[in-house]
Amino acid sequence: MFNMPFQRCYSLVSMTRPVATNLITRFISRSPRLGQCLPKDTDKSQDNIMIPESNILSNTKTDDGGYTLEPHSNLNNNASATPVARIQQIITSVPNEDSLDDSEIDETLPEPLDRCTEDISDIGPYLTPTCTFAKYANKSRTVQQLVKLGVSLYKLESNPDVVKFILGLDFERDIQPYIRFLHDCGVPANYLGKFLTKNPHILKVDMDDLHTRIRYLRAHEFSTDLIKDIICNNPNWLLYSTKDIDGRLGYFQATFKLNGSEVRFLTSKAPKVVTYKMSHLMSNTLTIKEDMEFDPRQAKVLLIKVPKIWVKNRTRLLDTFEYAHNEMQLQRNFVVQMPHILLCRKTRLQQRHSFLVEMKRAQYDPTKPMYVSPRDLISGTDVDFCKNIAKTSVEVYNEFQKLF
Repeated sequence: MFNMPFQRCYSLVSMTRPVATNLITRFISRSPRLGQCLPKDTDKSQDNIMIPESNILSNTKTDDGGYTLEPHSNLNNNASATPVARIQQIITSVPNEDSLDDSEIDETLPEPLDRCTEDISDIGPYLTPTCTFAKYANKSRTVQQLVKLGVSLYKLESNPDVVKFILGLDFERDIQPYIRFLHDCGVPANYLGKFLTKNPHILKVDMDDLHTRIRYLRAHEFSTDLIKDIICNNPNWLLYSTKDIDGRLGYFQATFKLNGSEVRFLTSKAPKVVTYKMSHLMSNTLTIKEDMEFDPRQAKVLLIKVPKIWVKNRTRLLDTFEYAHNEMQLQRNFVVQMPHILLCRKTRLQQRHSFLVEMKRAQYDPTKPMYVSPRDLISGTDVDFCKNIAKTSVEVYNEFQKLF
């Protein structure tokens, strides 16, 4: 049984051509599979493994010029001078993977059904799909710092992409540079949270692009105070490239014949109008000039005084103007002086005007007694209107509305 494993080693060197003795011994000593030639039931306590002399072969030349393999009988006489000692060292140093038993397994390992007393709540992916920041409120430093900054995270949860994006940011590395930039632009510290709530997408814009957009405003003589008003009143301003902003400012300047100071005034007063949908702005411009028949000078005054007119719904804007012009008999020059009336809903304007007509107080000519300012007509609550304009109680006005 012991000789069987070495039979394969013997067959490897049984060739008809001459084989040198040193070549055979070098092959046996360096063979990486020598450990596989050992029997499986060898005693593990043995430090030395005895190899029979008959299994270590040598070459002997025959009379006809050939070679034959014969056992070397004196190989163990000088173990230190033969490859046997080296073979023994190799065999004893090779780990035997088949020698493991149950006694070597740590007995303290828990069984599958044992009660688990260890906190394993943190095991799993760091970021799993979620649509709310509350899941990571106790784990994410970014979420904790944004809350301290005053960001209303619940308002951002309507967009799952924004939630995923923010959770993947590092506060010190990815957010602090933007906070420092906004503070340098004049954004107050107590407004930074509100700013990021309105425009979290600024964290996706390259910092060099942000600096370029500020330099554009400075190059067009916008002061630091004006720049502060622009980005505070319209946090999304910094999302637009300098090319887009330049094209929009050029549109207002060319269409309404504005000079540089008027462009800067319009931009700082109504930055949201400048960045509004361009098709809507052009549509309202056409309505004001063509449907309402305001001349270019009047249209320019309307833009400077109340630029919000350009973002109002076109149909509602035209309905309000037609009622004020046709029913209330307000001329265009008077509307230009009191342009806020165009921002009022037609229903509200109609109710209050009809009530003043019923009370014999509908007088909008400033040169006559009992003058009623159109701006006061549309401003304030019903109580203020009844007390200051109609000179009656709110109960009477409410009864009138039931019949209206």
